[in-house]
Amino acid sequence: MHQRYAPIDLTRTWVTIVTEDWDVRMLTPKKGDFHSLPLTRAAQDAANRIDMAQVDASGRACEAYGAPVVMRHPGRVRIAWQDGETLRIETDAGRQMRRLHFNARAADRGEPTLQGFSAAEWQYANGFDPLHVDDTGRARGAARGGRVGAGRGVASTQPTGGRLKVVTTNLAAGFLRKNGVPYSADTTVTEYYNLLAEPAGTEWFVVTTVVHDPVNLAVDYITSTNFRKEPDDSKFTPEPCTLR
Repeated sequence: MHQRYAPIDLTRTWVTIVTEDWDVRMLTPKKGDFHSLPLTRAAQDAANRIDMAQVDASGRACEAYGAPVVMRHPGRVRIAWQDGETLRIETDAGRQMRRLHFNARAADRGEPTLQGFSAAEWQYANGFDPLHVDDTGRARGAARGGRVGAGRGVASTQPTGGRLKVVTTNLAAGFLRKNGVPYSADTTVTEYYNLLAEPAGTEWFVVTTVVHDPVNLAVDYITSTNFRKEPDDSKFTPEPCTLR
């Protein structure tokens, strides 16, 4: 159902185009560089205390590639439907795998992980509602040749626009930056994916990410990250997590 009535197509391979925070995304930020982060004093103190070389040596580098930050890493992402209710995102940065669940149930969540549990939903434009469409694609309640909602507007049977909303919880604690800036297990990540196209046809998606961490952030940390569609996945080259 959710694959069939997707208002936008995010499948294929996309490459990050870094247009902001270049110095902390393309380079490893120095100890104490908290530029643009609304950190609490406790979070700053924790980041200044931790030895990231020791974190790296202990095999914990992937803690800087969790759901709150993985889409900000330079590189490529490959998006495909795992099944009709699950959209899969693979990142070449850190070899991470995210699964966006459209049929989310609390019982499915399991133990906290770096990618957490992502509940996804389409937000439709122009009044489309998949609950008003039957399995054949016809408006529910419509007689053959008839219309639904006569006199009150006709229900649309196909989406004509919209965006993807994803809310990720059940996270293990990790790092917002490779210089030790922490996020807690109480963090919630809300993302909005919008698809755009240039006049020449080049497609982009922009993901707006809202990181809410009552422990380490004084206010929500909001970013907007741009991805351009690749012609194929020949440049998708998974690399291990690194803190360098």
